[in-house]
Amino acid sequence: MKRFAFFVSISLITALAANSSSATDGQAAITDTFCTSIQTSIMGNKVPAQNVVHPDYEAFVLSKASIDPLRNEQFTTLGKDGLPRMVSCKMKTPDHIQEVYGEDKANHEARACAAINRENVAAVLANLTQEEAKRRYLTDAQIIFEEDISVMTGSSWTKPFNFVTSGENGAIHIQSKRMQIDWTNILFKMAPDRFRGALYCHLIAPEYAKDLILGDADVHDPVKG
Repeated sequence: MKRFAFFVSISLITALAANSSSATDGQAAITDTFCTSIQTSIMGNKVPAQNVVHPDYEAFVLSKASIDPLRNEQFTTLGKDGLPRMVSCKMKTPDHIQEVYGEDKANHEARACAAINRENVAAVLANLTQEEAKRRYLTDAQIIFEEDISVMTGSSWTKPFNFVTSGENGAIHIQSKRMQIDWTNILFKMAPDRFRGALYCHLIAPEYAKDLILGDADVHDPVKG
């Protein structure tokens, strides 16, 4: 499995900014519009979108993102301590948005969910207080992002998986899981419309990432997703 270490420095933040992607693009906390922001980050969406936050996991599993009106579905998985662990977003693909709203309303290609994890963790680090920065438990080199696990069915996407694991030398590995069924994918041309144009991401909760970085949380067992 390919992997890449995450390093935060002034030079890196400057380089990211040059590519229109910086720590300020990420989210350091879960909000009621978390997935709409993800949709903008992952595909450059320019269409105003609704965001439904589900308090119930089963209702979230049964939900489907909508194209007209454009609507995303959001769910936060909590740990046994009641604190956020993972955020799940159901969104529409760029090609579906382009077909309904115009080619200038979204990028042609969606970025990886792992890229969003990376930016959110960058935002967490950028928002640490001076006291928090001094007592960091994880160094930059100990935060490693794995490439997306890509699946093609909703049942595979909702299966439990290790979205954070421990590695050598105290490192943690952050894993995202993605499902993308492009609207124009001919393999799914005969599938019901509600199953097409789906782009789903499981992401680490920024609050959990912060607790791991500060040594205030441990790596937990797999969660649904």
